[in-house]
Amino acid sequence: MPYTIREKFDLIGKEIDKNGENAVNYLVFADSHVDEYLRRDEEGKLRIFEPAEIVETRLSRLVAHLEEAVRFANEHDGVDFIAFAGDGLNAYNIRGKQAALDMLNRSFAPLRKSKKPVILAFGNHDDNGFQTLNPDIPALRNEWLISDRDWSRKVLDLYPFAERRVHDKNYPDSKYFYLDLPAKTTRVVVLDTMDMRRPFDETGCVTGGNRLPRFWYTNEQLDWLCRQAFTAPDGWDYIILSHMGIENDTSCNCKNGENLRKIFAAFRHRGRYAFSYTDMNGAPVEVEADFRAVRNGRILLYHFGHQHAELVHYSADIDLWQVATGCENAWGGWGGPGDDKALPWVLMKDRTEGTERETCIDVFSVGETVARKYNVGPGEDAEMPLAQENRQ
Repeated sequence: MPYTIREKFDLIGKEIDKNGENAVNYLVFADSHVDEYLRRDEEGKLRIFEPAEIVETRLSRLVAHLEEAVRFANEHDGVDFIAFAGDGLNAYNIRGKQAALDMLNRSFAPLRKSKKPVILAFGNHDDNGFQTLNPDIPALRNEWLISDRDWSRKVLDLYPFAERRVHDKNYPDSKYFYLDLPAKTTRVVVLDTMDMRRPFDETGCVTGGNRLPRFWYTNEQLDWLCRQAFTAPDGWDYIILSHMGIENDTSCNCKNGENLRKIFAAFRHRGRYAFSYTDMNGAPVEVEADFRAVRNGRILLYHFGHQHAELVHYSADIDLWQVATGCENAWGGWGGPGDDKALPWVLMKDRTEGTERETCIDVFSVGETVARKYNVGPGEDAEMPLAQENRQ
């Protein structure tokens, strides 16, 4: 039976009501890629941008989807936040940084009316630098790049409850941060898979090239995760949001993901994990992630996007569900399942306009013993049992 987006949200609202007032309820969307794509010219070279009317149509559809999502969140007391898992842009905007930022914030305009926190992760396209990978367009200029400071002040600061974000005290412009939900004793931790640490001036203009590979959880970020983020009061749970999965088992291959996984394992098994690194200034740093004194608290779910497909994957070694949300783009629904064809990816190909299948937004309701995923759009609903060994 077909439903409109509004009708599907309202049906889901009735379902999450059944999960109890203590459940953590939230919406996740990802990979809206709203601005212009490149198109091939008559010689087959990628150098032509889409006509403006096509971009505007795509933008208007995304705005309509987000208006319904915000309406649902605002009208439903049980919804705790709205999350975006990265790649709001395509990053082929040669009109400059401000044009890219304007397009991003236009597409997310409904989110500014949310009465619930809006939490945005940074994707590999969101620096407006993806065009460096294409030889058929003009050379990239530093002033076109969206710096860490730009993202913090010209994007994150525009959305509700921005003042509750907690960034790295050693790097206040970090694109990674956390936000607490005291009523649900839950901390939402946002990671940055593009933590390149490009230098920038006081205006936010990038002044130098990449210091690190593009897809990277820096040692500095993992240090922050151990010593600042994973320090909620005993008994609090954690929800992780990133643009990419942890590492190979979700075909994302993010550098330093193996260390992130070991930190999660140490937390899960109430152990410790130590590592050392040399910071950006050349100073040696020793980090010890010691969770032996933690009595209660779990990492409930790990959310990501990037693959433009739905995935519900259980990582047994860390007892953690990694959940990908498909491409939120009325013209999207493309993308492959990655190198590991055994993973149960669901590609978002069936996008029917005028029904709930034209969008791709997931609603989650996380209770004490089970997390439930409800799809607004293509894909299957899912139930994910949660670990109970660490509950006392």
